[in-house]
Amino acid sequence: MDPMRALRLSALVLGLGVLAPPAASANPPARAQVRELLSGFEETPGAETWGALGPETLGVLVDLYADAREAPYVRLRAVHAAGFYPSPAARTFLLAVARAPGQSDLFVRQAVLTLARAFGPAAVDDVRPFLASEHPVVREAAATGLGRIGTPEAREALRRRLVVEGAAPVRETIERALRRGSH
Repeated sequence: MDPMRALRLSALVLGLGVLAPPAASANPPARAQVRELLSGFEETPGAETWGALGPETLGVLVDLYADAREAPYVRLRAVHAAGFYPSPAARTFLLAVARAPGQSDLFVRQAVLTLARAFGPAAVDDVRPFLASEHPVVREAAATGLGRIGTPEAREALRRRLVVEGAAPVRETIERALRRGSH
């Protein structure tokens, strides 16, 4: 991400007031500490670790994602970790990542999966449009996310997409998601 786009994204999230400055008693973790957690070789921390760091960590994750000097895997994992803070700020951030013009399909994929995981049924309207992405990996992520959500609305979106889906891997993901919910 170019520096100007990163700056605009940070300004968007901060300007909307969804990332309020931390309270005097709440301090975000050090950027280096968060980067280290995102740099695990085999795996990265789960919800318990991220929760213990506190919601102020979301701002650090946004900054790490927006910094084009960071390794792509760190930036991608920052998008994933943002889902451990299901707040309006996280939703705004994830949607900004997923909708950014010229965004890598892998970042869109991660943002879509994270939206579905973090917000569940409330994310159906956010995730559904990605079923029509030009990138099969993004459509597959949307199908996976909606399948995990599993509400009637999510299942209907999957059924509608199945009729027009041409990519075999995406069709298989949709069919698997629909079978999972029919038991």
